[in-house]
Amino acid sequence: MITTEEAFETYRKRLELSETERKNTIKRHEEVRGVIRGSYAVDRDILTGSYGRHTKTKPLKDVDVFFILNQKERDNYRNKAPSVLLDAFAKTLSDSYGKDSVEPGRRCATVFFERNTTDEEGKVLSIDAVPAFDIGDCYEIPDRVLGSWIKTDPEIHKQEATAKNNELGGNWVPLVKMIKRWNRSAGKPIKPSFLIEVMMQDLVDAPFTTYPQEVRRFFAAALNGIEQQWPDPAGYGPPVSDQMTPALIATAKEKLRQAEMKATVAIRHEQQGRQSQAITAWREIMGKYFPAS
Repeated sequence: MITTEEAFETYRKRLELSETERKNTIKRHEEVRGVIRGSYAVDRDILTGSYGRHTKTKPLKDVDVFFILNQKERDNYRNKAPSVLLDAFAKTLSDSYGKDSVEPGRRCATVFFERNTTDEEGKVLSIDAVPAFDIGDCYEIPDRVLGSWIKTDPEIHKQEATAKNNELGGNWVPLVKMIKRWNRSAGKPIKPSFLIEVMMQDLVDAPFTTYPQEVRRFFAAALNGIEQQWPDPAGYGPPVSDQMTPALIATAKEKLRQAEMKATVAIRHEQQGRQSQAITAWREIMGKYFPAS
């Protein structure tokens, strides 16, 4: 029987991208970059989002590519409704991937490579193409829901994630992946997943103890934290928590409360030498990637 510590180390490794997934992701995002570059004047494009911050967990959905368009495209689109540019990106991608494989989203156009699959292992399910304009101190991107252009800076998001991970001795990124995987297993009560990262910047402090203890501590701290408004860490865009309606907050609080209670029981099992019961309890909390024994 493995120990709880060994089980969490196995869990950490299982949430890392395999070589197949890494190569498939590169192939997919390079394809999408080529399609957009073939139709728009792009100054540069960068990998952003959780994939760019190394906090992406499985399955590989919504890998973000941030396309910084040049002045020609700004002159053409900036004075129009944000949806015009988003729909144009979607049309361009549809011409290459097919209309049924592309959807215009709130701030991006998404290419779906796999739909309605039960086998997600080793596959890139979707890529998000995000149009952006460089305005000097930050970037502007279109927001369909708000009907306006919002400011953001994903490079600051990445810098902050790197700094926090270093502060916790390289343990913060794996911990984020674990909580994101729990969120998916629990039915995604916290939306968007980036909100988890933003909360964990504030709610997880050094010194790092152990993964079981830090997971339980996050569940407990997030019970109150989920009710707060969480601003864009770069200080530009709308609150990251703007999707959390009162109903979603209530659901998230209940999920977090259940998880914290079960985690407390799991830790008690471990402390009293019941490793089998501890591991069974943690697998119930964290989902299918957590080892059963």
